[in-house]
Amino acid sequence: MDEITYPIGDSSFTTIRMKKQFYVDKTEYIYRMASKGKYFFLSRPRRFGKSLLISTMEAYFKGQRELFNGLAISSLEKDWIQHPVLRFDLSADDMSKYEGLNAYLHATLSKWENIYGKNTDETSFGSRFAGIIERAYEQSGNGVVVLIDEYDNPLFSTIDIPDVHERMRSTLKGLYSVLKSKADQLHFCFLTGITRFSKMSVFSGMNNLRDITLNPLYSGICGITQKELEEKCQAGIETVAEAKGIDYQSALHLLKERYDGYHFGDMSLDIFNPYSLIQTFPEGIIDSYWFVSGTSEFLWKQISKLSDSKDLINVLNPIVEKTQLGATELDGLKLEALLFQTGYLTLKESFEDGWAYRLGIPNKEVSEGIFGDLLPLISHKRREETTADILILRKYAREMDVDRLMLHLQSFLADISNHLTHKMPEIYYENNLLILFNLIGIKTTVEKDTADGRIDMVLEMPNVIYIIELKLDRTAKEALRQIQNKRYWLPYQRSNKKILLVGINFSTKTRNIASWEWQIHS
Repeated sequence: MDEITYPIGDSSFTTIRMKKQFYVDKTEYIYRMASKGKYFFLSRPRRFGKSLLISTMEAYFKGQRELFNGLAISSLEKDWIQHPVLRFDLSADDMSKYEGLNAYLHATLSKWENIYGKNTDETSFGSRFAGIIERAYEQSGNGVVVLIDEYDNPLFSTIDIPDVHERMRSTLKGLYSVLKSKADQLHFCFLTGITRFSKMSVFSGMNNLRDITLNPLYSGICGITQKELEEKCQAGIETVAEAKGIDYQSALHLLKERYDGYHFGDMSLDIFNPYSLIQTFPEGIIDSYWFVSGTSEFLWKQISKLSDSKDLINVLNPIVEKTQLGATELDGLKLEALLFQTGYLTLKESFEDGWAYRLGIPNKEVSEGIFGDLLPLISHKRREETTADILILRKYAREMDVDRLMLHLQSFLADISNHLTHKMPEIYYENNLLILFNLIGIKTTVEKDTADGRIDMVLEMPNVIYIIELKLDRTAKEALRQIQNKRYWLPYQRSNKKILLVGINFSTKTRNIASWEWQIHS
């Protein structure tokens, strides 16, 4: 078998196919869209395959049939009509400055004007774009295809700089309004982005733009599904197994735990992060590739503000209406929507036939990244300074050594600055434990609703479930008694795991764990 080469850092469909590099076939989705409509929009997190999808569309609409041999679309498409394709790529870093956007649009439109011609009375970006579409249509005799990659990057990059953001919005609105006015000359239009700025704000009344972001028919259009992983990525899984010294199924489980868990809509397929998988497969090295590849400074500032408030818990496990996952504007900015759109949260549970969703962190890579970056905010220690503590806490939790676990937590918390706890100490302690337990690698649920009350914290490990009740300036016995009286263990009785009941009392005087009581539920 020929050695597989992976297109790391390359999102050109033409290059990937000509070099016979690894490619997961998404062309059936493209044919489905092209056959059923004209205007489409897709939101997906960064580095999730949007640019490769756009590149694939470009080759398809240009009629480059030879590149699609053996792919699904080769047996579906019969005509292979060559359309003029106008592709914008707004993903560059310099789009955070208005001058960068201005220079890019001028250069791109000038390139097309060299091909299709220009009228001297076309001076604005919008009029120039409209003229190009008109002449491309007339000269080719076929409808024009417009592909816009990362349409929102200039907007998201300047979302905390209102004056620049407004200039960006005004310029892009003038450009995108052409897509409506030239509808008769367009064959297909596809836009991708991360955030979903309202149609009225940017698209000037384009109410026919079909948003397929949460459409289950297109949930697998970007990323890698479980089926695709098992059928197309055997070599990569085997490399991971060899590198980790584990069997094939264990490697598959490891990849699922680390990179899976994304859902885009009701009945959505489980989607793996494609960027992290492609980075992992060549040498089988598991790492946080996607998370460390770049988090928006603005987004992280918003998360950091919540590090000592109740909203940290709420925003990482919220219930939101479907409509709240949509538009993102400067006024009324919803952090939950931003975290979903950017890939830090995903759909976990649906209510009322998709009217509302519970969101949550998708996988271990994202969990470790978020909580690892939050830890210095609450501990005033660099992340690397806490590595030994995390390993020790993980060992005690796995071994169900509750007393040593609590003693080490007590020691760790004693070393944290006190000034952060003066406003809402009970929230501060809960956030500390939430962050620490997630870093240990424990699935942690806070304020879990039951038929008889709300559990403060549930920790789930492969061999044990911890049910924890927290009290402030009370007694650990009282906390444990509440777990017993309200029978908080009932939802977990059929788990075939040991269940440990733990009551913890925090002291506002010592700003630490004062006492604990625990027992094994039998």
